[in-house]
Amino acid sequence: MDLLYEFGPATKERMAELLNQKKNVRSIPSPHTLSALLSKNPQIVAIGSEEVENLVGIKAKHLIYDINRKLIQSKQDITYTRTLTIMTPQQKEVAKKCSCGRVRVFPDGYNTCLHCLRTSE
Repeated sequence: MDLLYEFGPATKERMAELLNQKKNVRSIPSPHTLSALLSKNPQIVAIGSEEVENLVGIKAKHLIYDINRKLIQSKQDITYTRTLTIMTPQQKEVAKKCSCGRVRVFPDGYNTCLHCLRTSE
């Protein structure tokens, strides 16, 4: 999420490069794993595709992923849009169930999740 927020839209291959360069992870997930992680995260949306040619000349279309910029407008918004499964223990302690059914950390001073706040504007 942080990499997409900072560097903008990326394919799964670009995400692997960024993970290697910026986050110093021990093992980079496979392209299939990255694709599954990116497509299942509700904070991330596919915004298009890019035609890529592999080593033997076969062309394929790869999705370009980005954060949902209508919903996430600042780095702090990433915390407010996380699902329960990827929250830190501290975030889980303060998370509440919204009237829409989502369990989220609410922005300070609000009794509803960020998704509900932004879609009602």
